[in-house]
Amino acid sequence: MKWKAVLFLAFVFLMVFVIYLTTLDRKVYYLNLGDEVALTEDNYGQWIRDYLKFKGKLEKYVSEFSEEDYRTTDLIRDIEENRKVFSNKNNIALKNALIKADLVTLSIGSNDIYYKITTASPKESYEYIDQVLVDLENLLELMREYCKEDIIMINYYNVYQEQYNEIFDYMNDKLDDLANVYEIQIVDITDIMYGNTMENRLPSSEQYEQIYNRMKKIIDEQLFQ
Repeated sequence: MKWKAVLFLAFVFLMVFVIYLTTLDRKVYYLNLGDEVALTEDNYGQWIRDYLKFKGKLEKYVSEFSEEDYRTTDLIRDIEENRKVFSNKNNIALKNALIKADLVTLSIGSNDIYYKITTASPKESYEYIDQVLVDLENLLELMREYCKEDIIMINYYNVYQEQYNEIFDYMNDKLDDLANVYEIQIVDITDIMYGNTMENRLPSSEQYEQIYNRMKKIIDEQLFQ
């Protein structure tokens, strides 16, 4: 019966090891990625960084890959070419940052829409949105090659008042479909950003705080439970 005792001890050791792994004081490598919504001062990334610091959970915060006027194809190119930036006295490659990241926040695609939507016919707009969605799917697939952890993405908000609502609804519905395929968490900010125009299309400090609070709920559920 010695083999039963050996099996029992092995089982106990395995369970203790699993419990140990699941209760480690996990530190979070946080990558804030995207266009000017992720870049501006006092953006949601700063709030998340400070929250992780407060909890004693922040390993590293990287935001230098974000760019003004960034489009989906720009980010695809930067991943494929493994763009490098200087952050906290270190050179960091984008692929490596994605691999290391425990948390990625993403804002991308809005510039793609604004570029075309006001100059195209309704038919052309939908055709163009479909192409943007192809690019977005290519991006999410590429990101998932390197990042296996949590990705939180904001959706698209209409800065043209009531005009183009159907187009933005269409794109956000398709975004939800992609999010299910690639296991991306989507934060709906359309109500938060309602009333913003092209002239003030970036969130205010108060709006960034509201976006952060929605992201924080996901972070607490995914990383700290």
